[in-house]
Amino acid sequence: MKKILLLLLLTTISCRKMLDIPSRRALTEENMWQNKNDARAGLDACYALMRSAILNENAHWIYGELRAGDFQVTRRGDLQAVVESNLNASFSTMDEWRDWRRFYAAIAQCNLTIARLPEVTKRDYRYSANDMRLDLAQAVYVRAFLYYYIVRIWGDVPLVTLPADGTVKTFPRENSQQVLDFAAAEALRSVEGLPWKYNGQSPEQQGQYRGQGEDHHRSIFATKGMAYTLAAHIYHWKKDYVNSLKYADLIINSQGQTSYDFVTLNDLTRTGGSFRGRTFNNIFQVDMNFDHAEISTTGQLEDWTLRDPFIPKRESEIYVPKDSVLNIYNDRHDQRPDYFFTKMEETFPVFYKMKQIDNEVKNPVLKLYSSCVIIFRYEELFLLRAEARLRLGRKDGTDDLNSVRSRRSLKNLNPDLFSIDALMEEVFLERRRELIGEGWHWYDLVHFGKIPSYTNLTAADVARGAALWPISQQALINNKSLVQNNFWK
Repeated sequence: MKKILLLLLLTTISCRKMLDIPSRRALTEENMWQNKNDARAGLDACYALMRSAILNENAHWIYGELRAGDFQVTRRGDLQAVVESNLNASFSTMDEWRDWRRFYAAIAQCNLTIARLPEVTKRDYRYSANDMRLDLAQAVYVRAFLYYYIVRIWGDVPLVTLPADGTVKTFPRENSQQVLDFAAAEALRSVEGLPWKYNGQSPEQQGQYRGQGEDHHRSIFATKGMAYTLAAHIYHWKKDYVNSLKYADLIINSQGQTSYDFVTLNDLTRTGGSFRGRTFNNIFQVDMNFDHAEISTTGQLEDWTLRDPFIPKRESEIYVPKDSVLNIYNDRHDQRPDYFFTKMEETFPVFYKMKQIDNEVKNPVLKLYSSCVIIFRYEELFLLRAEARLRLGRKDGTDDLNSVRSRRSLKNLNPDLFSIDALMEEVFLERRRELIGEGWHWYDLVHFGKIPSYTNLTAADVARGAALWPISQQALINNKSLVQNNFWK
Protein backbone atom coordinates (compact mmCIF):
# COMPACT_ATOMS: atom_id res chain seq x y z
CA MET A 1 0.00 0.00 0.00
CA LYS A 2 2.83 2.43 0.81
CA LYS A 3 4.31 1.86 -2.64
CA ILE A 4 0.96 2.51 -4.30
CA LEU A 5 0.63 5.78 -2.40
CA LEU A 6 4.15 6.75 -3.41
CA LEU A 7 3.35 6.03 -7.04
CA LEU A 8 0.19 8.10 -6.83
CA LEU A 9 2.16 11.06 -5.51
CA LEU A 10 4.88 10.69 -8.11
CA THR A 11 2.27 10.44 -10.84
CA THR A 12 0.46 13.58 -9.71
CA ILE A 13 3.74 15.49 -9.71
CA SER A 14 4.64 14.15 -13.17
CA CYS A 15 1.21 15.03 -14.54
CA ARG A 16 1.43 18.57 -13.24
CA LYS A 17 4.93 18.95 -14.64
CA MET A 18 3.90 17.89 -18.12
CA LEU A 19 0.58 19.65 -18.45
CA ASP A 20 0.04 22.38 -15.91
CA ILE A 21 2.82 23.77 -13.74
CA PRO A 22 6.58 23.70 -13.29
CA SER A 23 8.04 20.60 -11.67
CA ARG A 24 8.25 20.55 -7.90
CA ARG A 25 9.55 17.01 -7.53
CA ALA A 26 9.56 16.11 -3.87
CA LEU A 27 10.29 12.41 -4.33
CA THR A 28 12.52 10.42 -6.66
CA GLU A 29 11.66 7.21 -8.49
CA GLU A 30 15.05 5.53 -8.29
CA ASN A 31 13.95 3.17 -5.56
CA MET A 32 10.80 2.10 -7.38
CA TRP A 33 10.42 -0.52 -10.11
CA GLN A 34 12.84 -2.90 -8.45
CA ASN A 35 10.75 -6.04 -8.01
CA LYS A 36 7.52 -7.84 -8.80
CA ASN A 37 5.60 -6.05 -6.04
CA ASP A 38 6.67 -2.68 -7.44
CA ALA A 39 5.44 -3.69 -10.88
CA ARG A 40 2.06 -4.76 -9.57
CA ALA A 41 1.78 -1.61 -7.46
CA GLY A 42 2.48 0.46 -10.56
CA LEU A 43 -0.31 -1.24 -12.51
CA ASP A 44 -2.68 -1.00 -9.56
CA ALA A 45 -2.07 2.74 -9.51
CA CYS A 46 -3.18 2.96 -13.17
CA TYR A 47 -6.52 1.41 -12.30
CA ALA A 48 -6.85 3.36 -9.05
CA LEU A 49 -6.21 6.73 -10.68
CA MET A 50 -8.63 5.91 -13.49
CA ARG A 51 -11.29 5.13 -10.89
CA SER A 52 -10.52 8.34 -9.00
CA ALA A 53 -10.99 10.42 -12.15
CA ILE A 54 -14.25 8.75 -13.17
CA LEU A 55 -15.85 8.81 -9.72
CA ASN A 56 -14.67 12.24 -8.57
CA GLU A 57 -17.81 14.18 -7.56
CA ASN A 58 -19.89 11.65 -9.54
CA ALA A 59 -18.10 12.80 -12.70
CA HIS A 60 -19.12 9.79 -14.80
CA TRP A 61 -22.80 10.73 -14.56
CA ILE A 62 -22.16 14.46 -14.82
CA TYR A 63 -20.41 14.00 -18.15
CA GLY A 64 -22.56 11.22 -19.58
CA GLU A 65 -26.03 11.70 -18.14
CA LEU A 66 -27.03 14.92 -16.44
CA ARG A 67 -26.82 17.32 -19.40
CA ALA A 68 -29.16 15.10 -21.45
CA GLY A 69 -32.37 16.17 -19.70
CA ASP A 70 -33.95 12.95 -18.43
CA PHE A 71 -32.88 13.68 -14.85
CA GLN A 72 -34.13 16.80 -13.12
CA VAL A 73 -32.74 18.49 -10.01
CA THR A 74 -34.58 19.12 -6.76
CA ARG A 75 -32.55 22.01 -5.37
CA ARG A 76 -28.76 21.84 -5.90
CA GLY A 77 -27.51 24.84 -7.88
CA ASP A 78 -24.40 23.15 -9.29
CA LEU A 79 -26.39 20.24 -10.67
CA GLN A 80 -28.99 22.59 -12.12
CA ALA A 81 -26.19 24.49 -13.87
CA VAL A 82 -25.09 21.23 -15.51
CA VAL A 83 -28.66 20.42 -16.61
CA GLU A 84 -28.86 23.88 -18.19
CA SER A 85 -25.36 23.53 -19.75
CA ASN A 86 -24.20 26.56 -17.78
CA LEU A 87 -20.76 25.02 -17.48
CA ASN A 88 -18.89 28.22 -16.66
CA ALA A 89 -20.92 28.58 -13.45
CA SER A 90 -18.95 29.30 -10.28
CA PHE A 91 -19.17 26.23 -8.06
CA SER A 92 -16.34 24.25 -6.48
CA THR A 93 -17.77 21.05 -7.93
CA MET A 94 -17.90 22.65 -11.38
CA ASP A 95 -14.21 23.49 -11.01
CA GLU A 96 -13.60 19.78 -10.48
CA TRP A 97 -15.68 18.73 -13.50
CA ARG A 98 -13.96 21.24 -15.80
CA ASP A 99 -10.52 20.02 -14.74
CA TRP A 100 -8.93 17.12 -16.57
CA ARG A 101 -5.98 16.83 -14.20
CA ARG A 102 -7.15 13.59 -12.58
CA PHE A 103 -7.41 11.96 -15.99
CA TYR A 104 -3.93 13.08 -16.92
CA ALA A 105 -2.60 11.83 -13.61
CA ALA A 106 -3.93 8.40 -14.60
CA ILE A 107 -2.44 8.75 -18.10
CA ALA A 108 0.91 9.79 -16.63
CA GLN A 109 0.91 6.71 -14.41
CA CYS A 110 0.15 4.53 -17.43
CA ASN A 111 3.01 6.15 -19.36
CA LEU A 112 5.37 5.56 -16.47
CA THR A 113 4.23 1.96 -15.99
CA ILE A 114 4.53 1.14 -19.69
CA ALA A 115 8.08 2.53 -19.75
CA ARG A 116 9.35 0.95 -16.53
CA LEU A 117 7.78 -2.53 -16.42
CA PRO A 118 10.32 -4.12 -18.79
CA GLU A 119 13.12 -3.09 -16.42
CA VAL A 120 11.67 -5.12 -13.57
CA THR A 121 12.12 -8.47 -15.32
CA LYS A 122 15.87 -7.77 -15.33
CA ARG A 123 15.95 -7.03 -11.60
CA ASP A 124 13.61 -9.66 -10.18
CA TYR A 125 13.64 -13.22 -11.56
CA ARG A 126 10.20 -13.79 -10.01
CA TYR A 127 8.69 -11.29 -12.44
CA SER A 128 8.65 -13.32 -15.63
CA ALA A 129 8.51 -11.92 -19.15
CA ASN A 130 5.03 -13.43 -19.41
CA ASP A 131 3.86 -11.56 -16.29
CA MET A 132 5.39 -8.36 -17.59
CA ARG A 133 3.68 -8.60 -20.98
CA LEU A 134 0.31 -9.17 -19.30
CA ASP A 135 0.71 -6.20 -16.95
CA LEU A 136 2.06 -4.02 -19.74
CA ALA A 137 -0.92 -4.82 -21.96
CA GLN A 138 -3.28 -3.80 -19.16
CA ALA A 139 -1.56 -0.42 -18.76
CA VAL A 140 -1.78 0.10 -22.53
CA TYR A 141 -5.50 -0.71 -22.42
CA VAL A 142 -6.20 1.67 -19.53
CA ARG A 143 -4.38 4.51 -21.30
CA ALA A 144 -6.31 3.90 -24.53
CA PHE A 145 -9.58 3.88 -22.62
CA LEU A 146 -8.73 7.13 -20.83
CA TYR A 147 -8.06 8.94 -24.11
CA TYR A 148 -11.34 7.68 -25.57
CA TYR A 149 -13.10 8.85 -22.42
CA ILE A 150 -11.70 12.39 -22.34
CA VAL A 151 -12.05 13.05 -26.08
CA ARG A 152 -15.81 12.64 -25.68
CA ILE A 153 -15.75 15.30 -22.94
CA TRP A 154 -13.27 17.92 -24.19
CA GLY A 155 -12.73 17.09 -27.88
CA ASP A 156 -9.15 18.01 -28.82
CA VAL A 157 -6.85 17.12 -25.92
CA PRO A 158 -3.09 16.93 -25.34
CA LEU A 159 -1.67 13.58 -26.42
CA VAL A 160 1.03 12.61 -23.94
CA THR A 161 2.58 9.18 -24.47
CA LEU A 162 5.95 9.29 -22.69
CA PRO A 163 6.79 9.57 -18.99
CA ALA A 164 8.17 12.83 -17.65
CA ASP A 165 11.92 13.23 -18.16
CA GLY A 166 12.57 15.88 -15.53
CA THR A 167 12.14 18.91 -17.77
CA VAL A 168 9.21 21.31 -17.81
CA LYS A 169 7.00 20.73 -20.83
CA THR A 170 3.69 22.03 -22.08
CA PHE A 171 1.56 20.19 -24.59
CA PRO A 172 -0.89 21.73 -27.05
CA ARG A 173 -4.23 20.13 -27.79
CA GLU A 174 -4.08 17.43 -30.45
CA ASN A 175 -6.84 16.93 -33.01
CA SER A 176 -9.40 14.60 -31.47
CA GLN A 177 -9.41 12.29 -34.49
CA GLN A 178 -5.67 11.75 -34.16
CA VAL A 179 -6.06 11.06 -30.45
CA LEU A 180 -8.77 8.51 -31.21
CA ASP A 181 -6.61 6.91 -33.89
CA PHE A 182 -3.88 6.51 -31.28
CA ALA A 183 -6.35 5.09 -28.75
CA ALA A 184 -7.75 2.59 -31.25
CA ALA A 185 -4.29 1.41 -32.26
CA GLU A 186 -3.30 1.05 -28.60
CA ALA A 187 -6.47 -0.86 -27.74
CA LEU A 188 -5.68 -3.32 -30.52
CA ARG A 189 -2.00 -3.45 -29.51
CA SER A 190 -3.02 -4.49 -26.01
CA VAL A 191 -4.94 -7.51 -27.35
CA GLU A 192 -1.87 -9.66 -27.99
CA GLY A 193 -0.81 -9.50 -24.35
CA LEU A 194 -4.24 -10.08 -22.81
CA PRO A 195 -6.15 -13.32 -22.11
CA TRP A 196 -9.80 -13.91 -22.86
CA LYS A 197 -10.28 -14.86 -19.19
CA TYR A 198 -8.07 -14.94 -16.12
CA ASN A 199 -8.48 -18.68 -15.75
CA GLY A 200 -4.85 -19.69 -16.30
CA GLN A 201 -5.71 -21.54 -19.50
CA SER A 202 -4.22 -19.18 -22.07
CA PRO A 203 -0.60 -18.50 -23.03
CA GLU A 204 -1.05 -14.85 -22.03
CA GLN A 205 -2.02 -15.72 -18.44
CA GLN A 206 -0.74 -18.87 -16.80
CA GLY A 207 -1.61 -20.18 -13.36
CA GLN A 208 -3.42 -18.03 -10.85
CA TYR A 209 -3.12 -14.31 -11.47
CA ARG A 210 -2.09 -12.60 -8.24
CA GLY A 211 -3.10 -15.71 -6.33
CA GLN A 212 -6.77 -15.35 -7.24
CA GLY A 213 -9.12 -17.29 -9.50
CA GLU A 214 -11.11 -16.16 -12.51
CA ASP A 215 -14.16 -14.91 -10.57
CA HIS A 216 -12.05 -12.37 -8.71
CA HIS A 217 -10.79 -10.66 -11.88
CA ARG A 218 -13.87 -10.84 -14.10
CA SER A 219 -14.88 -7.54 -15.75
CA ILE A 220 -12.18 -5.65 -13.81
CA PHE A 221 -8.76 -6.47 -15.26
CA ALA A 222 -8.36 -5.91 -18.99
CA THR A 223 -9.01 -8.83 -21.35
CA LYS A 224 -9.11 -9.35 -25.10
CA GLY A 225 -12.87 -8.90 -24.93
CA MET A 226 -12.51 -5.50 -23.24
CA ALA A 227 -9.87 -4.38 -25.74
CA TYR A 228 -11.90 -5.35 -28.82
CA THR A 229 -15.01 -3.76 -27.29
CA LEU A 230 -13.08 -0.55 -26.66
CA ALA A 231 -11.85 -0.56 -30.26
CA ALA A 232 -15.44 -0.98 -31.50
CA HIS A 233 -16.53 2.03 -29.43
CA ILE A 234 -13.62 4.22 -30.51
CA TYR A 235 -14.33 3.55 -34.19
CA HIS A 236 -18.03 4.09 -33.57
CA TRP A 237 -17.39 7.53 -32.06
CA LYS A 238 -15.25 8.29 -35.12
CA LYS A 239 -18.21 7.22 -37.30
CA ASP A 240 -16.03 4.53 -38.86
CA TYR A 241 -18.84 1.99 -38.84
CA VAL A 242 -16.98 -0.59 -40.92
CA ASN A 243 -14.35 -1.05 -38.22
CA SER A 244 -16.88 -0.60 -35.43
CA LEU A 245 -18.90 -3.47 -36.86
CA LYS A 246 -15.75 -5.54 -37.43
CA TYR A 247 -14.82 -5.55 -33.76
CA ALA A 248 -18.37 -5.76 -32.43
CA ASP A 249 -18.82 -8.84 -34.62
CA LEU A 250 -15.56 -10.28 -33.31
CA ILE A 251 -16.68 -9.99 -29.70
CA ILE A 252 -20.21 -11.26 -30.20
CA ASN A 253 -18.95 -14.18 -32.31
CA SER A 254 -16.40 -15.07 -29.61
CA GLN A 255 -18.93 -15.83 -26.89
CA GLY A 256 -17.38 -19.25 -26.40
CA GLN A 257 -14.21 -17.54 -25.20
CA THR A 258 -15.75 -14.56 -23.39
CA SER A 259 -18.94 -16.12 -21.91
CA TYR A 260 -20.54 -12.66 -22.19
CA ASP A 261 -24.32 -12.89 -22.00
CA PHE A 262 -27.53 -10.91 -21.64
CA VAL A 263 -28.87 -10.05 -18.19
CA THR A 264 -32.39 -10.36 -16.86
CA LEU A 265 -33.99 -7.29 -15.33
CA ASN A 266 -33.96 -8.97 -11.94
CA ASP A 267 -30.23 -9.72 -12.10
CA LEU A 268 -29.48 -6.28 -13.50
CA THR A 269 -31.16 -4.41 -10.65
CA ARG A 270 -31.10 -6.67 -7.60
CA THR A 271 -28.74 -6.14 -4.70
CA GLY A 272 -25.67 -8.20 -5.52
CA GLY A 273 -26.49 -8.21 -9.25
CA SER A 274 -24.86 -6.53 -12.23
CA PHE A 275 -24.20 -3.27 -10.42
CA ARG A 276 -22.34 -5.20 -7.77
CA GLY A 277 -20.43 -6.59 -10.70
CA ARG A 278 -18.00 -9.29 -11.75
CA THR A 279 -20.66 -10.94 -13.89
CA PHE A 280 -20.57 -12.20 -17.46
CA ASN A 281 -23.07 -9.45 -18.32
CA ASN A 282 -20.49 -6.72 -17.63
CA ILE A 283 -17.72 -6.51 -20.18
CA PHE A 284 -15.85 -3.75 -18.32
CA GLN A 285 -16.57 -2.19 -14.96
CA VAL A 286 -14.86 0.16 -12.53
CA ASP A 287 -15.09 -1.80 -9.30
CA MET A 288 -16.01 -0.70 -5.79
CA ASN A 289 -15.26 -3.64 -3.54
CA PHE A 290 -16.05 -3.76 0.18
CA ASP A 291 -13.41 -6.47 0.72
CA HIS A 292 -10.76 -4.12 -0.72
CA ALA A 293 -11.94 -1.07 1.24
CA GLU A 294 -13.05 0.58 -2.01
CA ILE A 295 -16.60 1.39 -0.94
CA SER A 296 -17.55 5.02 -0.48
CA THR A 297 -20.21 7.38 0.80
CA THR A 298 -19.97 9.33 -2.49
CA GLY A 299 -19.03 8.66 -6.10
CA GLN A 300 -22.02 6.47 -6.93
CA LEU A 301 -25.29 7.59 -8.45
CA GLU A 302 -27.28 6.18 -5.52
CA ASP A 303 -26.03 9.04 -3.38
CA TRP A 304 -28.00 11.42 -5.61
CA THR A 305 -31.01 9.31 -6.56
CA LEU A 306 -32.04 7.49 -3.37
CA ARG A 307 -33.71 8.86 -0.24
CA ASP A 308 -35.77 7.62 2.69
CA PRO A 309 -36.49 4.81 3.38
CA PHE A 310 -33.50 3.51 1.40
CA ILE A 311 -30.88 5.90 2.76
CA PRO A 312 -31.13 8.50 5.56
CA LYS A 313 -31.97 11.44 3.32
CA ARG A 314 -35.32 13.23 3.07
CA GLU A 315 -34.87 14.38 -0.51
CA SER A 316 -32.86 13.04 -3.42
CA GLU A 317 -30.75 15.44 -5.48
CA ILE A 318 -31.96 14.21 -8.87
CA TYR A 319 -34.97 12.32 -10.16
CA VAL A 320 -36.80 11.44 -13.38
CA PRO A 321 -40.26 13.08 -13.45
CA LYS A 322 -43.23 10.78 -13.81
CA ASP A 323 -44.22 12.31 -17.16
CA SER A 324 -40.75 11.61 -18.48
CA VAL A 325 -40.88 8.00 -17.31
CA LEU A 326 -44.21 7.52 -19.10
CA ASN A 327 -42.78 9.13 -22.23
CA ILE A 328 -39.59 7.08 -22.24
CA TYR A 329 -41.40 3.80 -21.56
CA ASN A 330 -44.50 4.32 -23.68
CA ASP A 331 -45.16 0.65 -24.36
CA ARG A 332 -47.30 -0.86 -21.61
CA HIS A 333 -45.56 -4.20 -22.05
CA ASP A 334 -42.17 -2.77 -21.11
CA GLN A 335 -41.18 -4.17 -17.71
CA ARG A 336 -38.29 -1.80 -17.04
CA PRO A 337 -40.19 0.98 -15.23
CA ASP A 338 -41.17 -1.50 -12.51
CA TYR A 339 -37.50 -2.38 -11.97
CA PHE A 340 -35.93 1.04 -12.50
CA PHE A 341 -38.31 3.30 -10.55
CA THR A 342 -40.27 3.33 -7.33
CA LYS A 343 -42.42 5.87 -5.46
CA MET A 344 -44.07 6.76 -8.77
CA GLU A 345 -47.11 8.09 -6.95
CA GLU A 346 -45.04 10.81 -5.25
CA THR A 347 -43.90 14.19 -6.55
CA PHE A 348 -40.32 13.00 -6.92
CA PRO A 349 -40.15 9.36 -8.06
CA VAL A 350 -37.06 7.45 -6.99
CA PHE A 351 -34.67 6.13 -9.62
CA TYR A 352 -34.07 2.68 -8.22
CA LYS A 353 -32.02 0.94 -10.92
CA MET A 354 -28.81 1.10 -8.86
CA LYS A 355 -29.13 0.28 -5.17
CA GLN A 356 -25.97 -1.44 -4.02
CA ILE A 357 -26.07 -0.23 -0.42
CA ASP A 358 -23.57 -2.01 1.79
CA ASN A 359 -24.92 -2.85 5.25
CA GLU A 360 -21.68 -4.23 6.64
CA VAL A 361 -21.08 -0.92 8.40
CA LYS A 362 -23.85 -0.37 10.94
CA ASN A 363 -24.42 3.35 11.04
CA PRO A 364 -27.93 4.87 11.05
CA VAL A 365 -26.81 8.15 9.47
CA LEU A 366 -24.17 6.86 7.07
CA LYS A 367 -24.63 4.56 4.09
CA LEU A 368 -21.84 3.06 2.04
CA TYR A 369 -22.19 2.20 -1.64
CA SER A 370 -20.43 -0.72 -3.28
CA SER A 371 -21.89 -0.44 -6.76
CA CYS A 372 -19.52 -0.61 -9.69
CA VAL A 373 -19.62 1.70 -12.67
CA ILE A 374 -20.55 -0.41 -15.66
CA ILE A 375 -18.60 0.96 -18.60
CA PHE A 376 -19.51 -1.65 -21.24
CA ARG A 377 -22.15 -4.35 -20.95
CA TYR A 378 -23.48 -6.92 -23.40
CA GLU A 379 -26.83 -5.27 -24.18
CA GLU A 380 -25.10 -2.00 -25.03
CA LEU A 381 -22.74 -3.79 -27.41
CA PHE A 382 -25.70 -5.30 -29.28
CA LEU A 383 -27.29 -1.88 -29.62
CA LEU A 384 -23.98 -0.48 -30.87
CA ARG A 385 -23.79 -3.24 -33.48
CA ALA A 386 -27.41 -2.66 -34.45
CA GLU A 387 -26.59 0.97 -35.20
CA ALA A 388 -23.39 0.13 -37.08
CA ARG A 389 -25.24 -2.31 -39.32
CA LEU A 390 -28.00 0.19 -40.02
CA ARG A 391 -25.50 2.98 -40.73
CA LEU A 392 -24.06 0.70 -43.39
CA GLY A 393 -27.49 0.15 -44.90
CA ARG A 394 -27.97 -3.31 -43.39
CA LYS A 395 -31.41 -3.97 -41.99
CA ASP A 396 -30.13 -7.01 -40.10
CA GLY A 397 -29.32 -4.45 -37.44
CA THR A 398 -32.94 -5.03 -36.47
CA ASP A 399 -31.96 -8.51 -35.27
CA ASP A 400 -29.63 -6.99 -32.65
CA LEU A 401 -32.24 -4.42 -31.67
CA ASN A 402 -34.84 -7.15 -31.23
CA SER A 403 -32.38 -9.20 -29.16
CA VAL A 404 -32.59 -6.49 -26.50
CA ARG A 405 -36.27 -5.56 -26.98
CA SER A 406 -37.54 -9.13 -26.68
CA ARG A 407 -35.75 -9.57 -23.35
CA ARG A 408 -37.63 -6.56 -22.02
CA SER A 409 -41.05 -7.91 -23.11
CA LEU A 410 -41.32 -5.69 -26.20
CA LYS A 411 -42.49 -7.04 -29.55
CA ASN A 412 -39.96 -7.64 -32.27
CA LEU A 413 -39.86 -5.02 -34.99
CA ASN A 414 -40.38 -6.13 -38.59
CA PRO A 415 -37.64 -4.44 -40.65
CA ASP A 416 -39.82 -4.59 -43.77
CA LEU A 417 -42.20 -2.09 -42.16
CA PHE A 418 -39.52 0.50 -41.32
CA SER A 419 -37.05 2.63 -43.20
CA ILE A 420 -33.38 2.67 -42.20
CA ASP A 421 -33.88 6.09 -40.59
CA ALA A 422 -36.89 4.86 -38.61
CA LEU A 423 -34.94 1.86 -37.37
CA MET A 424 -32.08 4.16 -36.36
CA GLU A 425 -34.55 6.13 -34.27
CA GLU A 426 -35.68 2.90 -32.62
CA VAL A 427 -32.06 2.09 -31.73
CA PHE A 428 -31.66 5.52 -30.17
CA LEU A 429 -34.87 5.13 -28.15
CA GLU A 430 -33.93 1.64 -27.03
CA ARG A 431 -30.56 2.87 -25.81
CA ARG A 432 -32.37 5.56 -23.85
CA ARG A 433 -34.69 2.98 -22.26
CA GLU A 434 -32.14 0.27 -21.53
CA LEU A 435 -29.14 2.36 -20.49
CA ILE A 436 -30.82 5.12 -18.50
CA GLY A 437 -28.64 6.22 -15.61
CA GLU A 438 -25.54 4.42 -16.89
CA GLY A 439 -23.80 7.44 -18.39
CA TRP A 440 -24.61 7.01 -22.09
CA HIS A 441 -27.53 9.34 -22.92
CA TRP A 442 -25.58 12.58 -23.38
CA TYR A 443 -23.05 10.90 -25.65
CA ASP A 444 -25.94 9.40 -27.62
CA LEU A 445 -27.43 12.88 -28.08
CA VAL A 446 -24.06 14.04 -29.41
CA HIS A 447 -23.54 11.02 -31.64
CA PHE A 448 -27.07 10.96 -33.09
CA GLY A 449 -27.15 14.75 -33.52
CA LYS A 450 -30.11 15.19 -31.18
CA ILE A 451 -28.86 17.77 -28.68
CA PRO A 452 -31.20 20.58 -29.89
CA SER A 453 -34.20 18.23 -29.63
CA TYR A 454 -33.59 17.27 -26.00
CA THR A 455 -31.86 20.27 -24.38
CA ASN A 456 -31.91 24.07 -24.35
CA LEU A 457 -28.91 24.20 -26.70
CA THR A 458 -29.50 25.19 -30.32
CA ALA A 459 -27.94 23.77 -33.47
CA ALA A 460 -25.85 26.95 -33.67
CA ASP A 461 -24.61 26.36 -30.10
CA VAL A 462 -23.60 22.83 -30.99
CA ALA A 463 -21.81 24.02 -34.12
CA ARG A 464 -19.78 26.39 -31.93
CA GLY A 465 -18.73 23.56 -29.61
CA ALA A 466 -21.34 23.66 -26.83
CA ALA A 467 -21.40 19.86 -26.62
CA LEU A 468 -17.85 19.91 -25.23
CA TRP A 469 -16.87 20.91 -21.72
CA PRO A 470 -14.77 24.03 -21.11
CA ILE A 471 -11.17 23.56 -20.06
CA SER A 472 -10.49 24.70 -16.51
CA GLN A 473 -9.04 28.18 -16.10
CA GLN A 474 -6.24 26.78 -13.98
CA ALA A 475 -5.11 24.53 -16.82
CA LEU A 476 -5.22 27.45 -19.26
CA ILE A 477 -3.16 29.63 -16.91
CA ASN A 478 -0.56 26.96 -16.26
CA ASN A 479 -0.25 25.69 -19.82
CA LYS A 480 0.01 28.53 -22.33
CA SER A 481 -0.13 26.05 -25.20
CA LEU A 482 -3.80 25.35 -24.51
CA VAL A 483 -6.69 27.10 -26.24
CA GLN A 484 -10.20 27.18 -24.76
CA ASN A 485 -13.08 25.46 -26.57
CA ASN A 486 -14.74 28.07 -28.82
CA PHE A 487 -18.18 28.11 -27.21
CA TRP A 488 -16.74 28.74 -23.75
CA LYS A 489 -14.28 31.54 -24.59
